[in-house]
Amino acid sequence: MSIFECFGIYWLVSSLVIAVSAPLLLTVNLIGRKMVKQRGVPADVGGEPGFAIRNARSAELIQVPWEGATTMANLFGQSCKKHSSNKFLGTRKIISREFLVGSDGREFEKLHLGKYEWETYEQTLERACNFASGLVRFGHQSDSRVTIFSDSRAEWLIAFQVAFPRR
Repeated sequence: MSIFECFGIYWLVSSLVIAVSAPLLLTVNLIGRKMVKQRGVPADVGGEPGFAIRNARSAELIQVPWEGATTMANLFGQSCKKHSSNKFLGTRKIISREFLVGSDGREFEKLHLGKYEWETYEQTLERACNFASGLVRFGHQSDSRVTIFSDSRAEWLIAFQVAFPRR
């Protein structure tokens, strides 16, 4: 005895209606709902009216990233200790330069770069300590100023980090 003989045409029609209408109802119900991951929570910061967003993990204002990191120098030092074996600074060597002329006559420089060569946090901290030792050896005093002239390079960041604790 088949299912059709037991339940008749009503079973066949009702199962077809459910099979077609269930996905349609779910689709119509979900249309218009935008699924967005909550990245922050609204925060009242006082002062002029406006809107501020804080990290969803902590609605309170974070004074320091972690205990003891109250200055940029402390933050750099603790980051280097905490993530010593992780990649930190990536640099690429320039293989070749090519100058191209655009359709409007402007000249563009196209660089062909090599693969990234990475330094870890620990290696960067060691280079920063060596740079600081060199400054002291050349007679730099903690109350004197440091001026850094450089393109955006790894060496610039290292010199910048050294300048914080020396002030």
